[in-house]
Amino acid sequence: MAAQMSAGEINHSFHMMPELGIIYVSIPKVACTSLKLAFREVYGATGSIRPGAIHDVANQPWRHMRDLGLRDLARRIENGTLKPVTFVRNPFSRALSCYRNQFEYPLRNWDKPNRVHLRSLLIEDPMRRMSFAEFLEAVDRQKSAGMNGHWRPQADFVMAKDIPYAFIGRQENLREDFTALGKIVGTNLSSIKLASRNRSGAGASLADYYTPETIEMVRRIYAADFETFGYSRDLPVSPGGDAAQPEVLGRTVEEARN
Repeated sequence: MAAQMSAGEINHSFHMMPELGIIYVSIPKVACTSLKLAFREVYGATGSIRPGAIHDVANQPWRHMRDLGLRDLARRIENGTLKPVTFVRNPFSRALSCYRNQFEYPLRNWDKPNRVHLRSLLIEDPMRRMSFAEFLEAVDRQKSAGMNGHWRPQADFVMAKDIPYAFIGRQENLREDFTALGKIVGTNLSSIKLASRNRSGAGASLADYYTPETIEMVRRIYAADFETFGYSRDLPVSPGGDAAQPEVLGRTVEEARN
């Protein structure tokens, strides 16, 4: 586990929730703000919080790897004390959402340090405008292990080959899947607020950005996601950014592949 992800990344992305019996592995650009805020409500946290602040582990009421140690985290997964769960997203809309949210000019706060740093990971001059095709070409030049989590293949990010996921939901069915997760945590989640934080509009504007060339790049870069999570390799045609997909809800990764 540690060889595939740094200790800092594990601490930031693996949310240990013993009270619910799960470890929620959050993937960037997959409704992670909405889901963390929802889990915060499940934990009974009071008071308002700026949405972006929920990504700071200090503002999260659950436990993290640094609280108990990597060995303990692995042990709890292995013995089933904590069931790993995650949510995934169609690779076409996730890649476009990342581009529109961080790389498309003009963006509000274009010169904000964290935005500049993220762009500098893919482009020599982070203040230069970058097309969607250039973004994908830059990502394609990187190896998965060295990618930033915002554009790293989801299957690699959650270590799908090594971790036995008890539940895999989809952003495309976020409300329904989050409610269904209640069967695993033993709590009725249907009344928990789950506000949409997707402001890029990527799912509804795929046809405006994708060309045959960029479609092929996404198929190549995110081949593991298509295979592991059963997403169609065809560009989605629905307004929500999701074509008809095989059901993955509540299934293990191995079952999702078959």
